[in-house]
Amino acid sequence: MTDIATVKLSAVQLAYDGIIELVVKRELRPGERTSVYLLADQLGIGRTPVREAINRLHTEGFLSVSGRSGTMVNSISVEQAHQLFAMRSCMEEFSADYAVKKITPQALETLADYIDQLRHAGSTADFVRANTAFHAAIVALAGNPTLDRFYAQLQIQLLVAIYLADRGINSAAAEARHQEHLAIFAALQKRDSAALKTAMRDHIATTQDAVLDV
Repeated sequence: MTDIATVKLSAVQLAYDGIIELVVKRELRPGERTSVYLLADQLGIGRTPVREAINRLHTEGFLSVSGRSGTMVNSISVEQAHQLFAMRSCMEEFSADYAVKKITPQALETLADYIDQLRHAGSTADFVRANTAFHAAIVALAGNPTLDRFYAQLQIQLLVAIYLADRGINSAAAEARHQEHLAIFAALQKRDSAALKTAMRDHIATTQDAVLDV
């Protein structure tokens, strides 16, 4: 027999992931008003799990909820984006010392798969999923659930700053990101903490520069 609580949790997670997916696909933009009813119709999910997903995303700072203006995706200012990138750098560098000690052949294989997915991503949404999974997998090697939770929340907020910045297709930039991911992977292979921190720092800096157009 399927546990009712499990079904409810799964529905909320589906709604949560679905709302983020709408943003990633630019079907829901920062500042655009929506509602529980509209999102439920768009996602084909009941209003109760959608409402709970909205509350969760509101707590994480991704959505704003107001009785009169409805629900909307929060915009990210340039100053906020700088702060988010700084926090990301701190979290990833913190995880580096643990990652080089705990990396396994299986983990390296998983990361290699993500790099391949990034290389051949057919859409922005596909790239977002693979990129988020790649970096989260490295942070997860620290074995710190609190860090994982905060990092996941940070990545969700950065989605607005990074992937909704419409810069168009830039093959040179895509190749640069690919080489940066390979540098991170190589440092993990060598279990070189200093090299990993440098590769992470360089990757975040170039991503920030590209997003903020500085």
